[in-house]
Amino acid sequence: MVIGNLERLSDVTKLSAHVTRVLGQNPGMMTLQGTNSYLLQPPSNPHAPLILIDTSSPHTASQYIDLLFTHLHHLGLESGIMREIHFESSYAQASLKNVPEDKVVEIKSSIVNNRSEDPRYDEMDLLEYGPGSKWVPIQTKERKLPNIEHIILTHRHLDHVGALPLLLNTLKKHGCLLPKIWKCPSPDESYCHDDLTKTSRIYISNYPGIYKHLLKHDKEGNPKWNEVPEIARVSIRCLKTPGHTQDSISLVMLEGEKGVFTGDTVLGMGTTHFEDLGTYMTSLPTLLALKPNVLYPAHGPHIPNAAKAKAHLETYILHQQERENQICKILKDFKTSNKSLVDILVNLKKEICVTLEEENKAKGPLMLDKQKPIPLPDFKEEREAIEKADKEGTRNRAAMPLTVICRLIYKSEEEKLLFAGSKGVAAHLSKLEQENKVKKGKAKRGKLIAKELDANNLEEADVWEWAGEVGDKENKD
Repeated sequence: MVIGNLERLSDVTKLSAHVTRVLGQNPGMMTLQGTNSYLLQPPSNPHAPLILIDTSSPHTASQYIDLLFTHLHHLGLESGIMREIHFESSYAQASLKNVPEDKVVEIKSSIVNNRSEDPRYDEMDLLEYGPGSKWVPIQTKERKLPNIEHIILTHRHLDHVGALPLLLNTLKKHGCLLPKIWKCPSPDESYCHDDLTKTSRIYISNYPGIYKHLLKHDKEGNPKWNEVPEIARVSIRCLKTPGHTQDSISLVMLEGEKGVFTGDTVLGMGTTHFEDLGTYMTSLPTLLALKPNVLYPAHGPHIPNAAKAKAHLETYILHQQERENQICKILKDFKTSNKSLVDILVNLKKEICVTLEEENKAKGPLMLDKQKPIPLPDFKEEREAIEKADKEGTRNRAAMPLTVICRLIYKSEEEKLLFAGSKGVAAHLSKLEQENKVKKGKAKRGKLIAKELDANNLEEADVWEWAGEVGDKENKD
């Protein structure tokens, strides 16, 4: 099913014999259906410890952990390591009502003895289970939840690490051993706060004795990347794939379907943001060279086979190159053409208005959001406001603000879309600046938000100008 443009994903889905996806319960524009948290377990041994990849956001930590623990109870019941306490379910109590009173004690004793001898005895009677289940002794000691022995964090962003404090506390309350936490070191770990759930950054080293660095060092002190140790017979190789963040990693399964967990480097749909485009464009070919059979992204649906995974990665690489070419063309055309910034913005408003009207005409007569036709405005007031702001500002003639570049790329004045897209566009511009193809400057200009321009209050903002040769072969269409 589809929610808007998003495919609906189940809260918990077994994607393969080794991999189960648990949604982070934090859907949004940036997180799509929510953060994909993955549980890894060898199918040959249901009693083996688990690996958890990523968690969820602080504001959805409670919902996520409830979901995760419910699934752990399911796993425990399936493996026979935990059971509902005898005769407390409504099903058991209803069944006992059909037993003669003088036989109840005898039958209860018989069932308890059978279950003590065989933990999986009469398993079809286990109709009610979950976080409220109680435990019974098995082989002289109490067994609780399946053990999460390792947690691996693909990077530092809050929607991946934010549920970690509550998760660790909840595991401790249930009497579980605390897992080892693996993460690539990040500059952001210099921040340390007492209340981790209310901050935008998390300092994982606050949990002494359980934090393990994925980045190891040789005898000379130089960093080197090693495999994450073979855990619970699910062997994983850690691969550094920076760009989205400095500490971004991907995880490669060395058995089973040999899938790759990409974190936020590659999403299941749409494109991701990045801090450093240069290193990001190095990471994408690295993932492509792995020839993965399956891609397990941190957001969006998984990519289920080798052919689709290859096409998906190639599309990511092509998209970034096309976006760079698009930015170059916009700045180059603006420098060489006679069009003013005023004409460009007014023409864009007209183009958006025409597109919306065509979309409205295409709607069926009974659609609730169908509106009456609107004549194309002349945008006289908007033109005057833009002219005033441009005249009073200090922008060079060939320089273009980031907000205008984003509008020309996305053909939209929707502020949420432009804000989200501006991060990627800014990263492309920084890369082009390092390559001496564009130059960055400062200028005072009117504040442009969505469809409105505040021409009375000028603000200083970054502007960008084409600095390469007009005939650059690499930037031609």
